[in-house]
Formats: sequence, structure tokens, C-alpha cells
Amino acid sequence: MSLADPRTLETLDFAGVRDRVIAQTRTERGRAYAEALTPHTDFEQVRREQAATEHIRALVAAADMHVQAAADTADFTQRAAIGTTLAAAELRAIGDAIAAAAAAYNKTREQPDDAIASITAPYRPLKDVHRALTDAIDERGTVLERASPALGRIRKNIQHAQNEARDRVSAMLRSSKYARAIQDAVVTIREGRFVVPIKAEFSGEVPGIVHDTSSSGQTLFVEPLAALDANNRLRTLRLEEEREIARILQELSRLAGANAEQIDINIEMLAQLDLLVAKARVAQAMNARPAELLDDPILCITDGRHPLLGDRAVPQSLELTNDVRLMVISGPNMGGKTVALKMVGLFVAMTYAGMQIPAAAGSQIGHFTRIFTDIGDEQSIAENASTFSAHLRRMREIIAHAGERSLVLVDEIGGGTEPTSGAALAVAMLERLLDVRACGIVTTHATELKLFAHQTNGVANASVRFDPQSFAPTYHLDVGMPGQSLAFPLARSLGIPGALIARAESLLGSRERDYEGALAELSELSAQLQSERDALARERSHVGKLQENLRSRTDALEKERREFADAAEARMQQTLRDFSTELARRAAERQQQHAKARVTPGQSALLQRTIDQMRRDIGVKAGPAAAGDSSEPAALAEGDLVRVASLNSDGTVIADNGDSVLVAIGAMKTVVAKSDVHRRGRSTEEKARARAARRESGGGAARMEAATRTMAELDVRGKRYIEAEPVVDSWIDEAVLAGNSPLRLIHGKGTGMLGRGLQEFLRAHPHVKNVRYGGESEGGGGVTIFELR
Repeated sequence: MSLADPRTLETLDFAGVRDRVIAQTRTERGRAYAEALTPHTDFEQVRREQAATEHIRALVAAADMHVQAAADTADFTQRAAIGTTLAAAELRAIGDAIAAAAAAYNKTREQPDDAIASITAPYRPLKDVHRALTDAIDERGTVLERASPALGRIRKNIQHAQNEARDRVSAMLRSSKYARAIQDAVVTIREGRFVVPIKAEFSGEVPGIVHDTSSSGQTLFVEPLAALDANNRLRTLRLEEEREIARILQELSRLAGANAEQIDINIEMLAQLDLLVAKARVAQAMNARPAELLDDPILCITDGRHPLLGDRAVPQSLELTNDVRLMVISGPNMGGKTVALKMVGLFVAMTYAGMQIPAAAGSQIGHFTRIFTDIGDEQSIAENASTFSAHLRRMREIIAHAGERSLVLVDEIGGGTEPTSGAALAVAMLERLLDVRACGIVTTHATELKLFAHQTNGVANASVRFDPQSFAPTYHLDVGMPGQSLAFPLARSLGIPGALIARAESLLGSRERDYEGALAELSELSAQLQSERDALARERSHVGKLQENLRSRTDALEKERREFADAAEARMQQTLRDFSTELARRAAERQQQHAKARVTPGQSALLQRTIDQMRRDIGVKAGPAAAGDSSEPAALAEGDLVRVASLNSDGTVIADNGDSVLVAIGAMKTVVAKSDVHRRGRSTEEKARARAARRESGGGAARMEAATRTMAELDVRGKRYIEAEPVVDSWIDEAVLAGNSPLRLIHGKGTGMLGRGLQEFLRAHPHVKNVRYGGESEGGGGVTIFELR
């Protein structure tokens, strides 16, 4: 049994959606499958179809998957299989179809997935068959010269014979002897032979064979005797060509017949992929999403848009759960009740046909086995059936077959007869549907049904929204509230006389008037609340966008500031290095002239003030001093490593002169004030003596203490070289005592200055060997690995 009969699919406008799929197909067999597209009844097959459509849609979006046009070659291959020789165009169509199947298969291999494995698994490449067919026959169905050496040779001979025959006929045209007899000085062909047009009255003067006459009889087409041999030879070659082409087509047909089964398997795969790609492209066009499939017979539609309304569709949200099985939609005509009804049924049919639905993420479709509909007017004069009797026959069918996994959709239930009786009959039908726990949505104008929905568990009211001022439809669905009929307001808006409307209102019973009045107040209040909710949602969305823009701009400005600061600092350091190099160069020149290079305290102070001012101007803060750098050394020994603040450079103490010291900076030696010098480390000899003393005095206890606090990894990211170097030096001392090796130093990448500086320091260190950057799994260029001697 099918999910929905043809009449149900027609009332749900399923054909309109199917036509869009048909329009997207590219193969003849794929188009046939699209034309036969209907919802499946096997729920597991529905899951497989949905997974396949989702995977192909991802391929269409990521890999631009498309299917090449291809004929359905089943008839061709079947005839070839029984020994029939196919026409050249038919063989070429088989070759093109094989190529289209190969291209589609290769696209699926870019992102293989189990969802389409059952479709692509039977495919086998037929490269030799494709090559043989397409090399021999072109796109127009012409057998090419390269199809066989014999055919190529014959066609060359034909060309030579044609040229010879044409030349002999042309010689007659140029002859003055026959000038009077020639009708037109052109060479033409009749029955495959070259001839000349001769005037009828001169037929006896031109030796030759008449092959044709003009319609007027004034012109004869004569083959000159001089061209007879050449034309005969040409005719013979034409016959040889036909025989060779027939032989080639017979051979290619045998090849196609021998592979007929696999060719058909490949074309079947192509057709199924073509149908999936068509579904995916339709889903893209309508911004659709896959519905979440549930085992329970329930549904939840969030912001669903009828797929055939395009941009005019207003999102609708509704749900039928295990607790709420039926929904009664009320409200005036032209408000969208029937559209909502059809949308729900169409979404279920589309989902069960392997298509995606135009709704928000999170929409759910449950497991249904039948869809029943009673939508539209089915009266028939020929069958003597009124509208009401047609509805009754349909409801009889629904009541007889509906069950827990049925979806029932009825428009204007109980309509077409006396309102009170119709409403009572509708209530009884809804009670029966509740008894069998069917899911259903019905539309109505009857007050009795609105009250029934309000008072009955498992039934919910819903209404289509109208503007309370203009009474214009908004096409929104409000779940939980019954709708007004709006008969009198709409009558006023359409120009019905007020006195007539007042009389009609007076004829209403007090109960009906009170009910309509209460609904009007409730509708107006609901509209106001909805308007406020919409405004609040718009404001939240606007604030969210502003916050996102602010975060983006803040992040961009911060990134720009960091990049500028890093560039400025790097430029400043480069300038200082250039300055120091220039000082060293000048010092060397002076030493060659037996003069001492000397930087005065005033020059040092001026340089430091200049550097500080540059940092203030560009907003770059000076790096914090390392621990111990702020205190002046009481005494400096030869070989001590120091930092000269005014030159922003490192050096080695050569001599302590009391208030000043002689410092070597690279190749330059200069005297600076002791207040301008900060000791960064002791001399190599002093460090060695200290380590030896610690080893001799501390012994195992010192090693134990170092081992408890020493780590095999140190992170100095964020520090400047002047801060990091003494920390690394102390870490190495402790590692030597603890016996830790190898060691991992994390300095980050950044501008690379910190890493390069520390690697130079490590290579010069007496206890370090095998200095290298970390491998790809060790941190790369942001990490240095080294061992201890």
C-alpha cells in the first residue's frame, strides 16, 4: 500500500514539486525516474534516501558535482546483445553515456560515503569500450577515418578520384568548343557523379550521359565521356567505403553487445545519481534542509515555507505530538488555513520521497504509513454527487482505514450542509480519530469545533492571524488560540451597508455575540503581544549585530596595534644595532690611529632619552627589567656579562675603573659610567668555580634539591631577551646539578628575535650541545631542544 494515493498527492500539489526535480535531471533514464517519483512506504528506505540526498547535496556544494547529459541506452545495448548492427549515432550515444557515468562515479569518489555505496558499488569502468566507440565515431555520428586503416586509405583514394573527376569536368567548362552549350559554368553532382549543366537544345553537341534534367526541362545535367572513368572509379570507392563502414559498425556493435549488461548497470547508476543531484539542486534553490526522522508518528514544523509560493511564503510553525494528536485551525477565509494544511502534507510526502523541506533546522517528521486528505470541492454532476456527499464518502474511507500512524488532513470539516448538524458530525469524526490516536489537522469556521478543541485533551486550537485594524491577512499561524470569523468586519471593509450589518449583528444570539467579542479582544491582545515580541526580536538581533561588529572592530584594532608595536620595536632594535655597528667601525678606525673609542656619559644619557621619547611617541612600552637588573653591582669582575642601558646592548667587562668600567661590545671597546651598567651574569670562569664548589660542598644533597625543583621544560614566551637569558642560565645550572637532559625551551615564534638570541646564547654555553629547533611534533620553530654535556 502506498503512503498516499494519486488523488491525495494531487491535492497536496506534489506534482508541482516533482516538476522541479524533473527539470533538473540531465539523463533520459534519470528524467523517467523523476517523472515516476512518489513517496516511499519503507521507513528505512526513507532514511537511506535522505542520507543519500544530503551527501550528494554536500558534493554539489563542495565539488560542483553535475551530471552530463546522456541517452537511455537500454534499447541499443539489448539490440546489440542479440547481434543487431547499430547505427553510428546509437553507438556514439552509448560511448557518451559510458563517459557520463564514469565522470559521475569519479565525482562521488572525491568524498566516498556509505549513503551512496549501494548505488556506486556495481559500477565497473569500461574505458576500452568507451575509447573504441568515441575514437571511431564523432559527436555528429560520423564514422571517422581513424576507425580503421582501410577506411583511411579508401577515403584518401576517394579524395584523389574526386579531384580527378572534377578537373576533367572543369576542363570541359573552360573549353571554348562547348561554351555555347553550357547553361552555367559550375560543376555539380547528380547521383554521386560529377556533371555539367547543358542547355537542352545543345544536347546532341556534347558527348556524354544525361543523368538528370531541371524542373523546367531547359537544362540537362550531363556527365562528359572524358570524366566517365574517373566517376566510375569514384563510385567504386564509395561502395568500398560503405562496406568498410558497415564492417566497423558491426564490430563495434559486437563489442557493445558483449558488454551490454555492465553498460546498463553503469547507466542505471548514472540515472540514480542524476535523480539525487536533481533533488539536491531543488533543495538548494528553495533553501531546504533535511527533516529529522523520528520513529514515533509525530511531526514538528519550524518556520516551514510552502515550496511552491517562493518568496511570497510566510513561515509557519506547528507540531503534533504524542500528547496533542489533533489541531483545529479556524479563522476567516483567505487567511492561509488551507496553505498550512497542504504544507504539512506536502512536507511529509517530500520527506518520504527523499527530498529536503524548506523549513528551519530541527524540523521533525515521524513515521507515518498513510496520508489521508479531504481538500477541495469534489462534487460531480455526472455522478450525481454533491459537495457534502463527496466529503462524506472521503470521510468514510478515512474513518475505515485511519490508524495510529495515519496523518489526516481535512479542509472545512463538516462543511457543505446545515452548520449545526455539520459541526456535530465533525466533532464525532474527531472523537473517532482521537480514539485510534491518528494525527490530524482540520480547518473550520464552526464555533462548536473551536470549543471542542479548547475542552478536549489531545486537541489544540490554532488560528490564522489578521491585522486587527485593517483586517488584512498576515498569513501567520497562531497555535493555541481559536480564530474569529470576522464576517461583519470584512463585510464593512467591502462596502456592505452599515444598517444591514447592524441588523445581522442583532440577529445573533447573545452567546454568539459574547463569544465573538471575547475572541476579538483576545485577538487584539495577541496581536499586540506578537508585535512587541517581533519588535523585541528585531532589537535583539540589531544589538547582537552591533556587538559582533564591535568585537570584530576591536579585535582588528588590537591586532593592528600589536603588529604596529612589534614592527616599531623591531625597527628600533635594528636601528640600535646599526648604531652600535657604526660605533664599532669608528672605534676601529680610531684604534688604528692609536686613539681610544669612548662614549661619554652625556652621549649615553642623550641616547637613552632619545630611545624613551621614541617609545612614548609610538606607544610602545619598554620591556620590564629582569629580576636583579635594577640594582647596581657593587663590583664588577673581568669577564662579567653586563647590559649597557644607554646603548641597549650586551657586553663583557674588561676592567672595573671604580665609577666607570671598560666594556667590550662586539669589536668595540668603550668606557661607560657604572650607573649605566647592569650585570647580567658572572664570568664563565666564576660560574665554573661556583658550580665546582656547589658540587664539592653540596654533593648528593645539592643534586637532590636541584632535581626537586628543576623541570625539563621552560617557557619564556612573552619575555624579552634581556629578561629571558638569566632565567635560562639559572635553569641550565640547576639542570646540570639534577642531571636533566635533554631540555626543551619554549620561546614562541613571534618576530624570531627571542629564539635566535637564546640559540646564540646556548651555542656559546660551555655545558650545552646539540642545539636545534623542535621538530613538527615537538613545537616547530617556537621551541629549542638541546642537550647538556
